[in-house]
This record gives sequence, C-alpha cells and structure tokens, in this order.
Amino acid sequence: MADFLQAMILTDEERMLLTPTYHVFKMYVPFQDAQSIPLTFQAGDYGVGDIVLPRVHGIAARGKEGKVWLALTNVDTGKEVEVKVALQGVSARAAIGEVLTAANIDAVNTFESPTTVVPKPYRVVGASDRLTLRLPPKSVTVVRLEN
Repeated sequence: MADFLQAMILTDEERMLLTPTYHVFKMYVPFQDAQSIPLTFQAGDYGVGDIVLPRVHGIAARGKEGKVWLALTNVDTGKEVEVKVALQGVSARAAIGEVLTAANIDAVNTFESPTTVVPKPYRVVGASDRLTLRLPPKSVTVVRLEN
C-alpha cells in the first residue's frame, strides 16, 4: 500500500498541470477568513449500499470584501439536482461563479490531457429571496451572489 498526498500541481521536467484538487482549492479561496451565514435548502438524500448522505452539501459566507458566497457539492454521481437556496437576511437576483465536474467520477488531468477537469463558468438568475441552482452530478459549484 502506498501513502501519498493529493497534489495540487504536478510537474514533469518543464511541464506542469493543475489537478482537480487545485481547482477546488482555488474556488474556495473566498471562504478564507469569511463569516458563516445560515443556509437552508432541501435536496434529498443519496445512498450507496448502507451509506446514506445528504445529496447536496452547502455552505454560505460573507467574504472579507463583503460579498456573499455559496459553495454547493452534489455528491450524487448520476443525477442533476435542483436546489432552491434561501439565506437568512440576504437577497440576491443572480449568482455568478464556476462549476467543476467531469464526465467520469474518476477523471483526472494528465500531461496528455491537462484540461479534462477544469472549472466552467456558471450563472443563474432568480427571485430576490430565493435562487434556484441546477447542480450537475458529481460537481462542486461556487458562486458569488449579486443584487
């Protein structure tokens, strides 16, 4: 059995590539030193064998610069999930950010194919008190709320 750390960047002589771990880390930067905001949504459960988890994990926070951020992870490997998000004391008409997913759950970036798993732009427009986000299967979505 080999022990190793998940690398954020891989190098091979002069070549370099960014791993999915790097992209998730970068997407979560706005949450560093941020203040948590209560977040409510219902997305159901996801089960594999005897293990049952919430289908979506989410956090919300007000960043150092005052912007409100959401991070939502859809752990369901086969289904898109629609989530209606409500934040206590926060209204937003749009959410702008990125989504990270791939065709396969075990997809990786390689030197031959360094952009297999990279964030894509994500944007949603909604009502002032509730946003509805459509989350692809096996994805991480991070957005900034806009009024």
